[in-house]
This record gives sequence, structure tokens and C-alpha cells, in this order.
Amino acid sequence: MTNIFENPWSRRRFLKRFGATATGLALASCARGSTPSNILTPAAQAIDQVVDPSTLEKPNLTVGYVPVNDCAPFAIAHEKGFFHKYGLNVTLNREASWATSRDGIIFGRLDASPVVSGAVTNARDGAEGARQAPLCAAMTIHRHGNAMTMNKAMWESGLRPWQEYNGDLETFGQDFRRHFSGLPPERRVWAVVLSSAIYEYFIRYLSAAAGINPLDEFRVIITPPPQMVSNIRIGAMEGYMVAEPWNTRAISGNEGVGFTFAQGREIWQGHPDRVLGIMESFIDENPKTYRSLVKAMIEACQYCSNPNNREEVAQIITGVSYTAAKPKTCQAPGTVTAENIGSLPDCVTKFTGAAIMGKYNYGGFDQKERLVEAPDETTIFFDMPSTVST
Repeated sequence: MTNIFENPWSRRRFLKRFGATATGLALASCARGSTPSNILTPAAQAIDQVVDPSTLEKPNLTVGYVPVNDCAPFAIAHEKGFFHKYGLNVTLNREASWATSRDGIIFGRLDASPVVSGAVTNARDGAEGARQAPLCAAMTIHRHGNAMTMNKAMWESGLRPWQEYNGDLETFGQDFRRHFSGLPPERRVWAVVLSSAIYEYFIRYLSAAAGINPLDEFRVIITPPPQMVSNIRIGAMEGYMVAEPWNTRAISGNEGVGFTFAQGREIWQGHPDRVLGIMESFIDENPKTYRSLVKAMIEACQYCSNPNNREEVAQIITGVSYTAAKPKTCQAPGTVTAENIGSLPDCVTKFTGAAIMGKYNYGGFDQKERLVEAPDETTIFFDMPSTVST
């Protein structure tokens, strides 16, 4: 697909202008129900430990997650016993937002947690409301796996998914400006999950490319991922950018409140989305534990990346302990287990499967089929596919 960034604002100039930094973005490679849980699954119990917990400085850990698809490596590390294998007893704790995920690490409530890609640098600078703290990024949780959703009114204004513009930035810009120029100032709103997320940079850069001043002509508000669909339904924003499954859930045939304008990979191929946040003091004081944690998550990322496992991964994260994202009409158990994994109906992965399995539907309100299959590129949990240029 044509890269959106064919315009006078270079990516380097844009990132410099809006304060993106390389620290949180250049790191490379990957939590549990509404209440904490560390009960080992039968599969985990069957895994032989290669690290004796007594040799670790801190074998009992509390790790956060946010209910989006990139909780998958943590879910798999727990369900398949990778934490247990490396001597760890991990309690996975569901976080309400990316801000609480970050702050939980900084204030010591969490030992580690995924954070948005710019949060590490912002925390070190004391920016974005975070307490200044030596937060580190241990690894990248995933690349891609996110998208930009526009509401039905933008569709009715003539906007369509980026791929249908065939690289015609001028025509897209006309459609984009026409819609926003017809709105009162209080309605010119986009939503992202946190200002240090790469999503805000994407939205502002896209707007600049379309000829709209990205600083003055609209507002960007912060909204937790699970609230995006309900908030766009009531008109709180015209569009948003978030990790899946909260874009796929919005399209026609699902919630029917919007359509996917573009996946993040169409804006910047190979971009990192989430990193594993951990305090520098934890690494210094618990080096063996830190290595065990990273090893466990690398194996979990490899598991998620295996094409043979993707459907299972998409099913597991639909459980109420993870994203709880499946259609209300889907008659399926709330928890995916080894016993029911092969007998679940297809509707279970209607929301989570698009970005995990790579059969991605952009939606729309004209009954047109907009399915794009890219199983190795839609969400990248481990090795970068050769088809992706960075």
C-alpha cells in the first residue's frame, strides 16, 4: 500500500516537532482479569522449571496489562507456563488505562507492565503528568496491531479507507478538510489512549498531511481503550486511534459506529507500539529475576508469532480475564481452556482475530467487502517479516 507520508512534512521533522524520541521506539521484541490471579493452569503446571525460584531475588511478581490485543504475550506466558518455567510466580493485574499501567510501575504497585512507546522518555523527563522516574523499556511488546477509526459522519462526508485513495493525498485532504470545516470547534475532537502513544503523532501528522493545522484546528483527548467505542457512539469524538480489538469492534457488522480509515502499519511500517516498562532500580536490584522475566516473555512472543498458534491466541485473550472482547450474542464460555479450545464457535474471535490472525476488515456503510489478508504483518510479536520495510 502507498505510504501516507509522501508530503512536505518529513517523518523526521514531524517527530522532532512533536517531541517523539527514539528511546521508547527503537527497542525491539512483547496481563490477567479484573482481579489479580496467579493460579497455575494445568498446562503451566506440566512445564518443567529450568530456573529454581530460590535462586531469584524476587520470584513473586505483580505485572500489569491493559485489555487490548497486546496483552496476548502475557496471557500466553501465564496460560502456557513460561513464567513458571523460568522460576516466576506472576500475578497479572488488569489496569484501567495506559496511565495507570505506567504509574503502577513508577509508584511500586507493579513490578513491570506494558506502557505506550513514548512513556519511558516522558517519565524520565517528568512529562505528561508522570512523576519523574528512571523508567526503562525492557523490550517491545509488539509492532503494528493498531488502527485509526472514523465515525459514520465522516463516512457520510465522503471519507473512505486510505487504501481506496490509491495514494491520492490531495483528494483525501479535500475530503478530510471538508468534514472538519463543517464542524463547530467543540466537535473537532480526536481521541488517543495517551499523549505519549505513537497514535497522537500519527493523528497530528495525518492532519498536517491533509492540510489541517495539527496544533490549532482540533483537540486530542485521552480515552482508555475499552471506552473508545461507546464514546464515539455518543459523539464524544469524530475519530480515534487505538490498539485492537477496539477498531474492529466499531465497524459495521459489529457495533456499526465507525469504519477503519487505516491501520497503523499503513502510516509507518514496522513501528513499535507497546514496550515493557520496568524501573531501573528493579533491574539493578533483581538482575536474575529481570532476566527470567524477559526470557519468559520472549518465549511467549515467539508462541504468539507462530502461525499455527494465532487462532488459539486470539481465542484465549477473549476471556473475561483478558480483553472480554467477544460479541454479546456469541454463546461461548467466558474462559478458554485446554478442554474447550477446539470446540469454540467462530464468533469468539470476531473482534480479536482480525489483528491476530491477519484477516482484517475495514468495514464501511455500503455493504462492500473490505477484507485484507496479511497474517504476518497485521500484528508482529517477534521477528520482523521480510515483507515489512522500516
